[in-house]
Amino acid sequence: MQEQDTGAWPWAAIGPEGLRFYGRMSASISHEIKNVLAIVNENAGLLNDLVMMADRGAAVEPQRLVGIATTIGRQVRRADEIVKNLNRFAHSSDHLLAAANPREVVELVIALARRFALNRGIKLEFTSPTNPAPELHTSPFFLADLAWLGLDFAMDLAGSGKTVLMVMEEREGRLELAYNSLEQLAESGLVFADDSRVAALGSLLGADLWQESEHLRFGFRMPLS
Repeated sequence: MQEQDTGAWPWAAIGPEGLRFYGRMSASISHEIKNVLAIVNENAGLLNDLVMMADRGAAVEPQRLVGIATTIGRQVRRADEIVKNLNRFAHSSDHLLAAANPREVVELVIALARRFALNRGIKLEFTSPTNPAPELHTSPFFLADLAWLGLDFAMDLAGSGKTVLMVMEEREGRLELAYNSLEQLAESGLVFADDSRVAALGSLLGADLWQESEHLRFGFRMPLS
């Protein structure tokens, strides 16, 4: 795949930001995997206890074994989903520019952000009324980074509603990603004021930041071509 000339792109800002984003997501993913392993290990210990009880002649209820097997199976499926998301995230940086489905990029970001949202007591919702979703020739990794920065900021503004609703749709030949239901947006002033990371990513992706404090939402718009 031929890549465009990137000499004028703001690498001084997006390079460190990309590493920060990758590191933060990777650390969160590894934490989730450790949680899964801890639960599997705990249930393996319970299973070993039951085996020792059976060796001593004690009756072991089959339902207890079924419960342990069910828990382990559920955690294996959870780990499989986590690793799949890790794989998708890692491959988002395979090419500087690539054809990408922006809806799938945002869905991946939301999946990666679930643990952060849970720790903050935030419910994440996403809808994309545009069907079928447009395909962009963009940087999937940095698009994910920009979507994450917006989501991270939005979670701090959710207020008592504890919900962030993300909406992606086409508007007048541009793709819009909006963060809605932000009760504290009116009090926060201009979002991302003087944030060099967002400015650099916006320049790279051709994305413009917009804000409608009276409607408790902000977001990004970027060209479809």
